[in-house]
Amino acid sequence: MKVEKLVGTKIYNPTIYLEALTHRSGVNISPLEKKQSNERLEFLGDSVLNLVVTEYIFSKFKEEDEGQMTILRSRFVNKEILLSVANKIEMSKLLFVNDNAASAIEAGAKSILADSIEALIGAIYLDAGLERAKKFIMKYIILPNLKLMKLKDQNYKSQLLEFVQAKKLATPRYEVVKEEGPQHAKIFTVQVSIDGIPLGIGSGQTKKSAEQIAAKQAIEKLKNPQ
Repeated sequence: MKVEKLVGTKIYNPTIYLEALTHRSGVNISPLEKKQSNERLEFLGDSVLNLVVTEYIFSKFKEEDEGQMTILRSRFVNKEILLSVANKIEMSKLLFVNDNAASAIEAGAKSILADSIEALIGAIYLDAGLERAKKFIMKYIILPNLKLMKLKDQNYKSQLLEFVQAKKLATPRYEVVKEEGPQHAKIFTVQVSIDGIPLGIGSGQTKKSAEQIAAKQAIEKLKNPQ
C-alpha cells in the first residue's frame, strides 16, 4: 500500500488516512462510512508541522531571537514547500476529489495539494504518534530544504516581506517621498509603510538602495516596538 510506504510503518487505522485523502469535493466518492472531508485533519496537521519545524529551528539556532526564528519557520511551512512535497509523492493520484477539483489541480491549484499534506501529517500523528509524524516531516520537508536555514540574507526587502507574512500583516508599500539633486546624481528618499503606518525611511542614489535602507529600519522597528 503506497500510503503505508509513505508513513514508514504499519497502518493501524486505515479510516483516518482515507479521511486525510478526502477533499471536501470528493466526500461522496470516498469509501468512508462517515462522509467527512480532510479539513479537520488539515487543522491538526498544520499545528503538528509548526511544532516540529519550530522545535528543529529552536534546537539548531541557540542565540537567534523570536523574529528570526519566525522567519525561518515560515520558509518551511508555506504552500510552495507543501506543494513540492505533494508533487514528489504524487498526492494527486491518491486524493478523492470531484472532476472540478481534479481539473483545478491539473491547472496548477496549490491549496488542494498543499492542504492534503497537512491532513496526511495529522493522520500520521493520530495513527502512529508524534515521533512518526516528525520522521515524515524531517524526510519530506526539513531535510530536502536545509538551504532555507540560511540566515545571513542582506536583502532587507525580502526579510521584511517574510517577517510580515509570518506575522500575517499586510504587504509593505514603498513610496518615493522625495527626489533631490541633479539628474545625473539624484538622491531618492523612500518610505515604507504597512497598513498606512510609516515604519521606515531611507535615502540612496537609486530607488532600490533607498528601499533596502527603509526596509531595514522597518524590520528593526517591528522587532523592537517602543
